[in-house]
Amino acid sequence: MVKIDVVSGYLGSGKTTFIKHLLNACGNEKVIVIENEFGEIAIDGDLIKNEGFEVYELQQGCICCSIRSNFIEALSKIVDEFEPDRIIVEPTGMGLLSEIIGILSLPKIKQISEINSLTTVVDAENYLEEVEGFGEFFKDQIKNADRLIISKAQFMNYQEIDKIILSLRDLNPNSLIVTQNWEFMAPEEFLKILDNSSENSGKIYRGNVEAAMKGVSSIGLEFTDSFKEKDIENIILELKSGKYGQIMRGKGFLNIDDKTMEFNYVGNDCKLELLNTKKDQKICIIGKELEKEAISELFNNL
Repeated sequence: MVKIDVVSGYLGSGKTTFIKHLLNACGNEKVIVIENEFGEIAIDGDLIKNEGFEVYELQQGCICCSIRSNFIEALSKIVDEFEPDRIIVEPTGMGLLSEIIGILSLPKIKQISEINSLTTVVDAENYLEEVEGFGEFFKDQIKNADRLIISKAQFMNYQEIDKIILSLRDLNPNSLIVTQNWEFMAPEEFLKILDNSSENSGKIYRGNVEAAMKGVSSIGLEFTDSFKEKDIENIILELKSGKYGQIMRGKGFLNIDDKTMEFNYVGNDCKLELLNTKKDQKICIIGKELEKEAISELFNNL
């Protein structure tokens, strides 16, 4: 039976970083990643492929609803053709974990695979603020996880982490919670988080996908001309202003002053990180009530 590890988490929580560490820890196992991006332009798959791993991408929808049949077909095809030891599923941050569990519990899928772990990555820096604004996603992803992995905990103090743990425990009293900095764990210690079975109540909290997705959309943009650093600083300030909609996530690659940078917008913070390889310029922005035409003009009319 093929082991399936589902790594869920809200937009920008650190799922892709967690998966890259997991892939490196898997050693000689044959592993395939199924990557699901909500937006029309794929970003995360490129970041994992950069590390030399196999990625199967499902775009322009969510595997728990609009492209459910594609996900089922992809799972069956991967098991038949590649015979992997492990499949890692990274749903979009807008996905409901309860729906994915339902798919993985279908008789057709249970014949060829078994759920090994249900992990939700929690962004320590933004969790308490985001759980108020986007509770439906969090309730579903947190209540249905058997492992809650706190990312960026090293940037928070003990009192802040305790508040997060209390909130998580209120939603899920049974899950394993990992607060230590897993980015520096030894491979065997890292794998123990997922491969050691844990007690689970087996209950499924079912979120309201229609309520959660109301008003949410994405815009994908591609560019040929390089940007100046000052231009990007101004664009970021504009996005934070709120007049372009509620920006939930922005990610992609930009050429800034002839340097390839990874663009990472999470919460109300935006980071630019220098990359060593050239990338096509493309970004994806996800949010509620997005002013798509205005966002396109913001980036293109400089």
